[in-house]
Amino acid sequence: MKKNRLIGSIVVLLSLVLVLAGCASNSGNKSSSNSSKKIVTFATTGVSYPTSYKSNGKLTGFDVDVATAAAKKIGYTAKFKTTSFDGLFGQLSSGKVDAVANMVSITPQRERQYYFSKPYGYFTYAIAVSKKSKLTNINQLSGKTLAVVTGSNQIEAIKALNPKIKLRTFDDRDSAINAVTTGQVDGYCHSSAILASTIKQKNLPLKILKGRFDSQKVGFAFAKNAAGKKLAKKFNTAIDKLQRQGKIAKISKQYFSGLDASQK
Repeated sequence: MKKNRLIGSIVVLLSLVLVLAGCASNSGNKSSSNSSKKIVTFATTGVSYPTSYKSNGKLTGFDVDVATAAAKKIGYTAKFKTTSFDGLFGQLSSGKVDAVANMVSITPQRERQYYFSKPYGYFTYAIAVSKKSKLTNINQLSGKTLAVVTGSNQIEAIKALNPKIKLRTFDDRDSAINAVTTGQVDGYCHSSAILASTIKQKNLPLKILKGRFDSQKVGFAFAKNAAGKKLAKKFNTAIDKLQRQGKIAKISKQYFSGLDASQK
């Protein structure tokens, strides 16, 4: 009887060992399968025409298309997670996304916190005001109030241009532009290419003042860690190839009314 019990116990133990081994094996296969999926997730706003916005429910735009093309070039699938502009880097820092693709200017301050790809776009800032405005030049902005997006590089650019300009922040580009058309502020600052495209596409009652300032270069931002550094290098390779093939120039002309913003 004792012998039978001992044999039974051994059988049960062996069964448990086999079951646990099977679970470990399945778990390992699942992890291996997931890691084999080459997906890179970008944070973007989805409300910033013409760089990241939705058309007929589909996310599109200059940054979105360049990110998608660059990811594909190095064997990745690009996915996107939308959030407000001031939440983009929070998504990156918390590890919820792998990169940011949203007309992000490469600045020394940001480079201390994040890795950046090579630039895929070059722009200069301009100011849009109401067509009814008597303003004609950016040198006439002292004491005026301009709309800017929270967390954007335009804030520092305007302060450097003229510290007497007042600033009012908004959550996204559409809200900032709407503030100009409704008379809440005197103007809005962004790249001349984006302003021209937006005014034309939406038939807005705005004009762009004479004068450009503070050129900017935009790139993809990555976390300041080993994984982010590795991804940045891979995307550098992709951007180089796309530039040589004229792909980024083609995308730029599509969204910026024929303007090639892919080169300095």
